[in-house]
Amino acid sequence: MAETPRPLSDPRYRAGVRLRRGGRFEAAANLLAEVLTLATEGAPDERQLDPALAPLYYEYGVALVGVAREAAAAEEDAEAAPSPKRRRLAGEAGGEEDADDDDDDEENADDAAVAWQLVDQARCLFLEAGDRAAAARCAEQLAGLAVDQRKWADAVAEFSLGVEFYDAAADLDIEDRVHHLSCVAGLAAALGAHFAESPAADVAVNVDGRPEVVVAAAEVADRCAAHARDAERGLNALLGELAAARATLDAARKRDLCALAVEVSHAKEVATGLAAPAPAPG
Repeated sequence: MAETPRPLSDPRYRAGVRLRRGGRFEAAANLLAEVLTLATEGAPDERQLDPALAPLYYEYGVALVGVAREAAAAEEDAEAAPSPKRRRLAGEAGGEEDADDDDDDEENADDAAVAWQLVDQARCLFLEAGDRAAAARCAEQLAGLAVDQRKWADAVAEFSLGVEFYDAAADLDIEDRVHHLSCVAGLAAALGAHFAESPAADVAVNVDGRPEVVVAAAEVADRCAAHARDAERGLNALLGELAAARATLDAARKRDLCALAVEVSHAKEVATGLAAPAPAPG
């Protein structure tokens, strides 16, 4: 009898990763769900929580993040059309569509919640294995999910963890440095978004049912500005090093650097907006 392949050598895992990186999130999630089920169903806890499975938890979770984002984008497009309520007022049927919309909202929330659990589990396993750079990428994904849901405090906490993990990691390559700076820029932007909505409120997250302050209200604007400056300095240093080394970059790396430049520019704009004086009363 042939030996069952380890999950990460399963062709479905490799295919799922390719699909996820190619933006085919639902197909990727379906394949990766099969692999995870085969690897963990009925297995003892030590096998389900084997650090070797961390990449599988991560890839499946990130694929579900993509599924949730695509569904949210589709909902935004649908909202641009006349709502079921307006169609009913115009004499059109819409009750069934209302029910379908409610079902879609619940399904999207479920995808996001499961994605969070999977990526958080991956982070725990990566940390157990001592891979802080991989744990930082998990924090970056969780922060992005929090941003999607406008949960600024959670985004600040996760981006902060990402920065902390990258700072503690050794020998970061170019890709990791780009992700590191993306976390720094994202942290500045999340702090700015929190301040814009609640300027007098601490940045606090729920820990075991109790609020835990991550950044005091009085420090939010200054922290936002400091992280925006750090992101800009880091990007300039990285670009300078690449230019001095006459490094040859592939198309994917160039796209990553362009995306990072946009994120850093946004962080600077947010920080500048917080520092701008309020308009004088008329």
